[in-house]
Amino acid sequence: MSEPRKAAAADQSGAGLRVCLLVRYFTVGGLERVVTSLANELVARGVEVRVVALAVAKRNRLMTELDPRVEAVSLSGSPVRRLAAVVRLSRGHAVHIHFGDGRIHPLVRLALRGRPTVVSYHSVYTHKRTWLRNRVDQYFNTRAHQVLAVSEAVRDFCTAQVGLPPGRIEVVPNAIRVDCPERVDEGGDGGLTVISLAGLYPHKNQAAVLAAVAEARRRGVDVRLRVIGDGPEMADLYRQGLALGIDEVIEWYGQVWRRDLVLPLLKSSQAFVSASRFEGMPLSILEAMAAGLPLVLSDIPPHHETAGDAGLYFDPDKPQELASALESLVGDAPRRKVLGEASLGRSGLFDPDVFTDRHMGVYRQAMGR
Repeated sequence: MSEPRKAAAADQSGAGLRVCLLVRYFTVGGLERVVTSLANELVARGVEVRVVALAVAKRNRLMTELDPRVEAVSLSGSPVRRLAAVVRLSRGHAVHIHFGDGRIHPLVRLALRGRPTVVSYHSVYTHKRTWLRNRVDQYFNTRAHQVLAVSEAVRDFCTAQVGLPPGRIEVVPNAIRVDCPERVDEGGDGGLTVISLAGLYPHKNQAAVLAAVAEARRRGVDVRLRVIGDGPEMADLYRQGLALGIDEVIEWYGQVWRRDLVLPLLKSSQAFVSASRFEGMPLSILEAMAAGLPLVLSDIPPHHETAGDAGLYFDPDKPQELASALESLVGDAPRRKVLGEASLGRSGLFDPDVFTDRHMGVYRQAMGR
């Protein structure tokens, strides 16, 4: 039995364990989906879970997917009042900090002084970092009880750029519980419906996806695109679609994360695409694998680490490579089937039970149990 499996077998009950998951705000995004998944898995084991958001976000709908047994608190008021609330709400808990850019304000650190603290890095944050931020993080995170990284690529970022000692970082891959009925590939009409699940931010590189779809269609390939996500680039991307003449083959769904709405769209698509430049371990890819979709992904280490041989890879700076990958899948149902089966098989590597048990083990160590 592997070490993670041994941990899973020995660590089923969370009775008496109290955990505070601290986020900057609880918006609709990948990090918050990881926190939601973790909170729900923990509370199902009997752990007392409190999710504390330091501020109220503009979009808070994802909170409705938290198990009712999870206590969710969004703080408001002056910084002093919110920091006092953090002190009060975290008392007696193992505190697990999940901040989107990996940077945690020193005042929050002071408020948590004396608390058993775990810090998670969710992505490679190169595009958001400066030398000073890395040094501040290095100072504080070497004093945390444990630092977690969601992938080996993120661990490498923590050591090479933040400067954390390798021995301080434990890799706990993301996982999500997905009940997805068997998918039937209905793309026998010579066309290909491709789906993307990502926020519309510059580092997600969605402009390359649109350019690739336009290039494929110029080659006479019937490619259609579904975009699930929203963000500051929405207007520019919409205008790009119009300028490229592909607006009629793009379906814009906006910020949709309810699984009962997303899974049918995954199941009825023929391929999943991501052109992102920076990632950690995207839940969207884990969901696409659970749905048995072929994956067409930018050639970055986190994508290889997550998808392995279930993906086709392209240079994120060369939309024509993405167009060629999509072209190779159109009309080739047998190849899509092979890739889809590899995708589904690989999804089994990301076990939510092991994910939960490893977190519980970290919390117990932090609390000296």
